[in-house]
Amino acid sequence: MLDIVALFIKTNQYKTFHEASVKLNIPLPTLQRRIKKLEEDLSLALFYREKGCLRLTEPGKNFYSQCLIHVEGLQSILSNFKSTSEHKVSTIKLVAPQNFIKSVYFSGVINQFIALYPNIKIHMMLSDERLDLKKTEFDLAIRIGHLESSQNIGKVINQMSFVLACSASLIENYGGPTNLNDLAKLPHISCSPFENWSFRSNNNEKIIFKPQPNFISNDIEMCALAAIEGRGVYYGPKYCLLPHIKDSSLVEVLAHLKPIKRDINLIWPDKLIPKSTRYLIDFLEHSLNGLKI
Repeated sequence: MLDIVALFIKTNQYKTFHEASVKLNIPLPTLQRRIKKLEEDLSLALFYREKGCLRLTEPGKNFYSQCLIHVEGLQSILSNFKSTSEHKVSTIKLVAPQNFIKSVYFSGVINQFIALYPNIKIHMMLSDERLDLKKTEFDLAIRIGHLESSQNIGKVINQMSFVLACSASLIENYGGPTNLNDLAKLPHISCSPFENWSFRSNNNEKIIFKPQPNFISNDIEMCALAAIEGRGVYYGPKYCLLPHIKDSSLVEVLAHLKPIKRDINLIWPDKLIPKSTRYLIDFLEHSLNGLKI
Protein backbone atom coordinates (compact mmCIF):
# COMPACT_ATOMS: atom_id res chain seq x y z
CA MET A 1 0.00 0.00 0.00
CA LEU A 2 2.81 2.44 0.87
CA ASP A 3 4.37 1.98 -2.60
CA ILE A 4 1.05 2.75 -4.29
CA VAL A 5 0.49 5.84 -2.15
CA ALA A 6 3.98 7.11 -3.02
CA LEU A 7 3.16 6.41 -6.68
CA PHE A 8 -0.06 8.43 -6.36
CA ILE A 9 1.85 11.41 -4.93
CA LYS A 10 4.46 11.30 -7.72
CA THR A 11 1.76 10.96 -10.38
CA ASN A 12 -0.01 14.07 -9.11
CA GLN A 13 3.26 16.01 -9.14
CA TYR A 14 3.86 15.10 -12.82
CA LYS A 15 0.25 16.09 -13.72
CA THR A 16 -0.28 13.45 -16.44
CA PHE A 17 -0.17 9.66 -16.49
CA HIS A 18 2.05 9.75 -19.56
CA GLU A 19 4.70 12.02 -18.03
CA ALA A 20 4.63 10.09 -14.75
CA SER A 21 5.04 6.86 -16.69
CA VAL A 22 8.11 8.20 -18.50
CA LYS A 23 9.74 9.85 -15.48
CA LEU A 24 9.10 6.92 -13.12
CA ASN A 25 10.00 4.32 -15.78
CA ILE A 26 6.73 2.45 -15.27
CA PRO A 27 4.62 1.16 -18.18
CA LEU A 28 1.59 3.40 -18.66
CA PRO A 29 -1.00 0.58 -18.29
CA THR A 30 0.70 -0.59 -15.07
CA LEU A 31 0.67 2.93 -13.61
CA GLN A 32 -2.98 3.47 -14.47
CA ARG A 33 -3.91 0.06 -13.07
CA ARG A 34 -2.19 0.75 -9.74
CA ILE A 35 -3.84 4.15 -9.30
CA LYS A 36 -7.21 2.59 -10.16
CA LYS A 37 -6.59 -0.13 -7.56
CA LEU A 38 -5.84 2.53 -4.91
CA GLU A 39 -9.08 4.32 -5.74
CA GLU A 40 -11.01 1.06 -5.47
CA ASP A 41 -9.41 0.23 -2.10
CA LEU A 42 -10.33 3.71 -0.78
CA SER A 43 -13.73 3.77 -2.53
CA LEU A 44 -12.75 7.26 -3.73
CA ALA A 45 -12.10 8.95 -7.04
CA LEU A 46 -8.73 10.65 -6.52
CA PHE A 47 -8.33 12.27 -9.95
CA TYR A 48 -10.45 14.04 -12.52
CA ARG A 49 -9.12 12.51 -15.73
CA GLU A 50 -9.28 15.44 -18.09
CA LYS A 51 -7.81 15.61 -21.57
CA GLY A 52 -4.13 16.43 -21.31
CA CYS A 53 -3.92 16.59 -17.51
CA LEU A 54 -4.89 15.13 -14.15
CA ARG A 55 -6.64 17.16 -11.46
CA LEU A 56 -7.25 16.09 -7.89
CA THR A 57 -10.81 15.68 -6.69
CA GLU A 58 -11.72 17.22 -3.31
CA PRO A 59 -11.25 13.83 -1.55
CA GLY A 60 -8.04 13.43 -3.58
CA LYS A 61 -6.72 16.78 -2.32
CA ASN A 62 -7.46 15.78 1.28
CA PHE A 63 -5.83 12.38 0.86
CA TYR A 64 -2.81 13.92 -0.88
CA SER A 65 -2.21 16.56 1.81
CA GLN A 66 -2.45 14.03 4.65
CA CYS A 67 -0.20 11.45 2.97
CA LEU A 68 2.45 13.80 1.58
CA ILE A 69 4.18 14.69 4.85
CA HIS A 70 4.20 11.09 6.07
CA VAL A 71 5.49 9.61 2.79
CA GLU A 72 8.21 12.26 2.46
CA GLY A 73 9.19 11.73 6.11
CA LEU A 74 9.44 7.96 5.64
CA GLN A 75 11.44 8.38 2.41
CA SER A 76 13.85 10.67 4.29
CA ILE A 77 14.27 8.05 7.02
CA LEU A 78 14.90 5.33 4.44
CA SER A 79 17.40 7.53 2.61
CA ASN A 80 19.30 8.22 5.85
CA PHE A 81 19.47 4.54 6.73
CA LYS A 82 20.56 3.67 3.18
CA SER A 83 23.30 6.32 3.30
CA THR A 84 24.51 5.04 6.66
CA SER A 85 24.49 1.46 5.40
CA GLU A 86 26.39 2.29 2.21
CA HIS A 87 29.18 4.03 4.17
CA LYS A 88 29.44 1.32 6.80
CA VAL A 89 32.53 -0.90 6.52
CA SER A 90 31.47 -4.53 6.08
CA THR A 91 33.47 -7.75 5.93
CA ILE A 92 32.94 -10.81 3.73
CA LYS A 93 34.50 -14.14 4.68
CA LEU A 94 35.45 -15.96 1.48
CA VAL A 95 36.91 -19.47 1.23
CA ALA A 96 38.39 -20.66 -2.06
CA PRO A 97 40.73 -23.32 -3.51
CA GLN A 98 44.26 -22.06 -3.02
CA ASN A 99 45.55 -22.73 -6.54
CA PHE A 100 42.55 -21.29 -8.32
CA ILE A 101 42.21 -18.13 -6.25
CA LYS A 102 45.91 -17.34 -6.69
CA SER A 103 45.43 -17.16 -10.45
CA VAL A 104 42.26 -15.10 -10.03
CA TYR A 105 44.03 -12.75 -7.62
CA PHE A 106 46.92 -12.13 -10.01
CA SER A 107 44.44 -11.44 -12.81
CA GLY A 108 43.47 -8.31 -10.85
CA VAL A 109 39.83 -9.31 -10.23
CA ILE A 110 39.98 -8.98 -6.44
CA ASN A 111 41.74 -5.61 -6.65
CA GLN A 112 39.08 -4.36 -9.06
CA PHE A 113 36.35 -5.27 -6.58
CA ILE A 114 38.16 -3.57 -3.67
CA ALA A 115 38.63 -0.43 -5.76
CA LEU A 116 34.94 -0.44 -6.69
CA TYR A 117 33.73 -1.10 -3.12
CA PRO A 118 36.33 0.37 -0.73
CA ASN A 119 34.05 -0.11 2.29
CA ILE A 120 33.83 -3.87 1.76
CA LYS A 121 36.70 -5.88 3.20
CA ILE A 122 37.41 -9.46 2.09
CA HIS A 123 38.82 -11.95 4.58
CA MET A 124 40.07 -14.76 2.37
CA MET A 125 40.91 -18.30 3.45
CA LEU A 126 42.57 -20.68 1.01
CA SER A 127 41.52 -24.30 1.37
CA ASP A 128 40.83 -27.21 -0.96
CA GLU A 129 38.57 -28.78 1.69
CA ARG A 130 34.82 -28.45 1.22
CA LEU A 131 34.14 -26.75 4.53
CA ASP A 132 30.63 -26.45 5.94
CA LEU A 133 29.73 -22.78 5.42
CA LYS A 134 27.26 -22.64 8.30
CA LYS A 135 29.56 -24.26 10.85
CA THR A 136 32.57 -22.18 9.81
CA GLU A 137 30.52 -18.97 9.33
CA PHE A 138 31.86 -18.28 5.85
CA ASP A 139 29.71 -15.98 3.70
CA LEU A 140 30.80 -17.27 0.30
CA ALA A 141 32.84 -20.09 -1.21
CA ILE A 142 34.35 -20.89 -4.60
CA ARG A 143 34.40 -24.62 -5.37
CA ILE A 144 35.62 -26.61 -8.35
CA GLY A 145 33.82 -29.66 -9.67
CA HIS A 146 30.47 -31.33 -9.07
CA LEU A 147 28.51 -30.11 -6.05
CA GLU A 148 26.61 -32.52 -3.87
CA SER A 149 23.06 -31.48 -2.98
CA SER A 150 23.08 -29.33 0.14
CA GLN A 151 21.28 -26.53 1.93
CA ASN A 152 23.50 -23.98 0.18
CA ILE A 153 22.69 -22.01 -2.94
CA GLY A 154 25.03 -22.68 -5.85
CA LYS A 155 25.73 -20.99 -9.17
CA VAL A 156 28.06 -22.14 -11.97
CA ILE A 157 30.08 -19.13 -13.13
CA ASN A 158 32.65 -20.74 -15.44
CA GLN A 159 34.35 -24.02 -16.28
CA MET A 160 37.95 -25.10 -15.78
CA SER A 161 39.72 -26.78 -18.70
CA PHE A 162 42.38 -29.47 -18.25
CA VAL A 163 45.21 -30.85 -20.35
CA LEU A 164 47.38 -33.98 -20.23
CA ALA A 165 51.07 -33.23 -20.73
CA CYS A 166 54.61 -34.39 -20.03
CA SER A 167 58.16 -33.38 -20.91
CA ALA A 168 59.91 -34.31 -24.16
CA SER A 169 62.55 -36.12 -22.10
CA LEU A 170 59.88 -38.43 -20.64
CA ILE A 171 58.74 -39.35 -24.15
CA GLU A 172 62.36 -40.02 -25.15
CA ASN A 173 62.79 -42.35 -22.17
CA TYR A 174 59.44 -44.19 -22.28
CA GLY A 175 57.98 -43.49 -25.71
CA GLY A 176 54.90 -41.42 -26.43
CA PRO A 177 51.57 -42.94 -25.27
CA THR A 178 48.98 -43.66 -27.95
CA ASN A 179 46.25 -45.06 -25.71
CA LEU A 180 45.29 -45.47 -22.05
CA ASN A 181 47.19 -48.74 -21.74
CA ASP A 182 50.37 -46.91 -22.73
CA LEU A 183 49.49 -44.13 -20.29
CA ALA A 184 49.10 -46.62 -17.46
CA LYS A 185 52.73 -47.77 -17.96
CA LEU A 186 54.13 -44.25 -17.52
CA PRO A 187 54.91 -42.49 -14.22
CA HIS A 188 52.13 -40.13 -13.16
CA ILE A 189 51.95 -36.80 -11.32
CA SER A 190 48.76 -36.15 -9.36
CA CYS A 191 47.51 -32.83 -8.06
CA SER A 192 45.13 -33.05 -5.14
CA PRO A 193 42.13 -32.80 -5.21
CA PHE A 194 42.02 -33.88 -8.92
CA GLU A 195 42.74 -37.52 -8.14
CA ASN A 196 40.93 -39.10 -11.10
CA TRP A 197 41.50 -38.01 -14.69
CA SER A 198 38.31 -37.74 -16.75
CA PHE A 199 38.12 -37.62 -20.55
CA ARG A 200 35.67 -37.86 -23.44
CA SER A 201 36.55 -39.97 -26.45
CA ASN A 202 35.83 -39.03 -30.06
CA ASN A 203 32.49 -40.85 -29.80
CA ASN A 204 31.63 -38.84 -26.65
CA GLU A 205 32.19 -41.75 -24.30
CA LYS A 206 33.17 -40.71 -20.78
CA ILE A 207 36.42 -42.28 -19.59
CA ILE A 208 37.78 -42.23 -16.05
CA PHE A 209 41.48 -42.96 -15.65
CA LYS A 210 42.86 -43.65 -12.18
CA PRO A 211 46.55 -42.71 -12.09
CA GLN A 212 49.12 -44.42 -9.91
CA PRO A 213 51.21 -41.36 -9.07
CA ASN A 214 54.77 -41.38 -7.88
CA PHE A 215 54.54 -37.65 -7.19
CA ILE A 216 51.59 -35.97 -5.43
CA SER A 217 51.16 -32.34 -4.42
CA ASN A 218 48.30 -29.97 -3.66
CA ASP A 219 50.12 -27.19 -5.53
CA ILE A 220 49.52 -27.08 -9.30
CA GLU A 221 52.75 -25.17 -10.01
CA MET A 222 54.81 -27.73 -8.08
CA CYS A 223 53.21 -30.49 -10.14
CA ALA A 224 53.96 -28.57 -13.34
CA LEU A 225 57.62 -28.19 -12.34
CA ALA A 226 57.81 -31.92 -11.61
CA ALA A 227 56.38 -32.62 -15.08
CA ILE A 228 58.93 -30.28 -16.70
CA GLU A 229 61.68 -32.21 -14.89
CA GLY A 230 60.43 -35.39 -16.56
CA ARG A 231 59.08 -37.03 -13.43
CA GLY A 232 55.73 -38.05 -14.94
CA VAL A 233 52.64 -37.29 -17.01
CA TYR A 234 50.54 -34.51 -15.50
CA TYR A 235 46.78 -33.91 -15.82
CA GLY A 236 46.40 -30.30 -14.76
CA PRO A 237 44.47 -27.05 -15.29
CA LYS A 238 45.02 -25.64 -18.77
CA TYR A 239 45.64 -22.09 -17.55
CA CYS A 240 48.65 -23.41 -15.64
CA LEU A 241 50.10 -25.76 -18.27
CA LEU A 242 49.46 -23.79 -21.48
CA PRO A 243 52.43 -21.40 -21.03
CA HIS A 244 54.75 -24.40 -20.56
CA ILE A 245 53.30 -26.08 -23.67
CA LYS A 246 53.80 -22.89 -25.68
CA ASP A 247 57.48 -22.65 -24.72
CA SER A 248 57.91 -26.44 -25.38
CA SER A 249 58.76 -27.25 -21.75
CA LEU A 250 55.83 -29.66 -21.89
CA VAL A 251 54.18 -31.61 -24.70
CA GLU A 252 50.47 -32.41 -24.85
CA VAL A 253 49.78 -36.15 -25.13
CA LEU A 254 46.73 -38.25 -26.09
CA ALA A 255 45.19 -35.21 -27.76
CA HIS A 256 42.39 -37.38 -29.21
CA LEU A 257 41.02 -37.69 -25.66
CA LYS A 258 39.37 -34.49 -24.48
CA PRO A 259 39.71 -33.76 -20.75
CA ILE A 260 36.30 -33.03 -19.25
CA LYS A 261 35.87 -29.50 -17.95
CA ARG A 262 34.96 -28.99 -14.30
CA ASP A 263 32.43 -26.45 -13.08
CA ILE A 264 33.59 -23.40 -11.13
CA ASN A 265 30.88 -22.72 -8.57
CA LEU A 266 29.96 -19.94 -6.21
CA ILE A 267 28.03 -21.15 -3.17
CA TRP A 268 26.54 -19.34 -0.19
CA PRO A 269 24.18 -20.26 2.67
CA ASP A 270 20.47 -20.46 1.87
CA LYS A 271 19.47 -17.44 3.95
CA LEU A 272 19.04 -13.70 3.65
CA ILE A 273 22.48 -12.37 2.71
CA PRO A 274 23.89 -8.86 3.20
CA LYS A 275 23.98 -6.50 0.24
CA SER A 276 27.81 -6.55 0.36
CA THR A 277 27.83 -10.31 -0.25
CA ARG A 278 25.41 -9.90 -3.14
CA TYR A 279 27.74 -7.27 -4.65
CA LEU A 280 30.66 -9.74 -4.51
CA ILE A 281 28.57 -12.59 -5.95
CA ASP A 282 27.44 -10.46 -8.90
CA PHE A 283 30.95 -9.07 -9.45
CA LEU A 284 32.64 -12.49 -9.42
CA GLU A 285 29.98 -13.98 -11.68
CA HIS A 286 30.50 -11.19 -14.21
CA SER A 287 34.31 -11.06 -13.95
CA LEU A 288 35.14 -14.77 -13.81
CA ASN A 289 32.69 -15.64 -16.56
CA GLY A 290 34.98 -13.83 -19.00
CA LEU A 291 38.24 -15.45 -17.90
CA LYS A 292 39.87 -18.17 -19.98
CA ILE A 293 40.35 -20.85 -17.32
